[in-house]
Amino acid sequence: MPPVPLTRMHISEPDFLPEDTEHIRFSGTRFLAWFLFFFYFSGVHQAIIYFSGIAGFFGLTQAMVMSLLWLVPVMLFPARGKLIAGIAGVVLWTSSLFSMGYLALYHQDFSQSVIFIIFESNWAESSEFLHSYFAWWMLPALAVYTLIPWLIWRRLQPIGGTPVTRLLLTFTICLAVCWPMLDRVIINKESLANGFSEQVNSMEPVAPWQLVMGFVKYRQALSNAENRLLASDKPPLEALVDNNADTPNTLVLVIGESTNSRRMGIYGYYRDTTPRLAAMSDELLVFDQVYASRPYTVESLVQALSFADQLQPNLHLEKPTLVDVMKQAGYRTYWITNQQTQTQRNTLLTTFSKQADEQIYLNTNRSQNSAQYDEVVFKPFEDLLNRPESKKFILVHLIGTHRAYRYRYPESFKIFNDSEDLPPWVRRKRHRREYNEFDNSIVYNDFVVASLIEQMNKSGQNGYLVYFADHGEEVYDYPHRLFAGRDEAAPTPAMYSVPFLVWRSASWKRNNRIDVSYDMTRRIYSLSDFLHTWVDLAGLRFIGFDPGKSIINPRYTTGPVLIGDPAKPEALADVRQKFFPAAATMMPVPAAFHPPEPAYRPEHGAVNGTAPVPDQRMLHQ
Repeated sequence: MPPVPLTRMHISEPDFLPEDTEHIRFSGTRFLAWFLFFFYFSGVHQAIIYFSGIAGFFGLTQAMVMSLLWLVPVMLFPARGKLIAGIAGVVLWTSSLFSMGYLALYHQDFSQSVIFIIFESNWAESSEFLHSYFAWWMLPALAVYTLIPWLIWRRLQPIGGTPVTRLLLTFTICLAVCWPMLDRVIINKESLANGFSEQVNSMEPVAPWQLVMGFVKYRQALSNAENRLLASDKPPLEALVDNNADTPNTLVLVIGESTNSRRMGIYGYYRDTTPRLAAMSDELLVFDQVYASRPYTVESLVQALSFADQLQPNLHLEKPTLVDVMKQAGYRTYWITNQQTQTQRNTLLTTFSKQADEQIYLNTNRSQNSAQYDEVVFKPFEDLLNRPESKKFILVHLIGTHRAYRYRYPESFKIFNDSEDLPPWVRRKRHRREYNEFDNSIVYNDFVVASLIEQMNKSGQNGYLVYFADHGEEVYDYPHRLFAGRDEAAPTPAMYSVPFLVWRSASWKRNNRIDVSYDMTRRIYSLSDFLHTWVDLAGLRFIGFDPGKSIINPRYTTGPVLIGDPAKPEALADVRQKFFPAAATMMPVPAAFHPPEPAYRPEHGAVNGTAPVPDQRMLHQ
């Protein structure tokens, strides 16, 4: 059989061969096409941010410069340029989805705060949010977003040029990309550390470096925080005095999750979502103007459980935390949590829990079962109440009313199912369902908190129990926007308004009198000052205690109740000016005032329907 002519053989060859690139003249148009391919994954995101007025031009310019970096391997290995671009494109596309998705949901740039929140969350929590925010238009938007770079990639042709030309271009690109560091180190004679920091800041707006650099910063911050939080050389409290040193005491702090006080019946909500707490309201101090400083768990609790606040956010690393304070006062400290910890994962909040003498992690299932109800805290709480120690501090951290709300309560607490009494702007089926599910989760949370109070009361302990939520949650509360969740860039009262309740045993009331007045329960207050209220309740005194920051103290003074990201001081705002400008204009600003009524209050008042009677057997499961 005669050989087949070479011209007729079907051989699959690459678009261009190594020897071909030596004879192709440099093409500026082709160079631009390669640049546009790499720039696309950061440029689209930054262009939207700039032209929509969300942020300035810095991100867009850095995306232009830093995208040049991907041209370096293309210039050095021209014969493999298209393969390199394909692999890089997949990496860039994947990483850019985080920033594009965040922009689509929250209409703001992807920041370090977001990265911190991502890494402090777990997959179950993240998937719940993704499911909640998913909309049909996201699929065609994703298809278009993916199709455009694929079409560009298919049409890429070798840039060409001699080896010398490509080396010169490579050198120029490296110089442009590394200029932020070179400028600091060579031109301004600063340290290499400062130069590296400037380089990182310049690369952060660009995929995939926003994730890479963010993760590096997160790990560094976490390691530093853990070392300093658990350090034994923190300065002790000066002149510490315990006015209750001679009596056995059990002090309990219950921290809720994502609970908006405006959706609680005990705070005037039109639905009866807190029947058990309402039934014992005569035994409670109910404070109705308490606000979280941040709408995120870790950021809020770091301040609430330490001397840190919005103006000094890092004091938790320098001064004793609440757990440290109680240990110095001679208390045995315990931390019970139903928060998902991924088998005691290394997060900042878990590091806080490690300060306690004993930790009880209840939600450590690797499958991260979302429907692990808060009643699991009852048995270990009862066991700790029965411990023989004369001085106990018990912190109970609930999963509360965290999204997805339907996983936060058993079927028996599914009280609200219809839409007849919903606000008129809540029309979509999914919105109606979530609105009802959130209220049902509050009904169950009411059962949990009330049960913990009942357990403590039955135990005969001398002490008190304080309950607050780490932050609020907006769930279609306002007619001008249909939103569920939290968004620090567009704050609303629902995201920051939190329940704040105090229950005291009869013996504690006799020995620790508080001048309770109507105005006291309406004092406007920030959770960032909570440590001062706690030690005031406990009867502790030391140098550094500020009675003006204790909501129960006669010397309480009204100060700014700041919300916003402390890393951006210009973004900090007083809730009185942000949410209640009419009250803020009063001179002087009152320490206590009643805010406007909720956005919706039906004429017929509270809905018909009651919550189930608590099954006492649940207390011992």
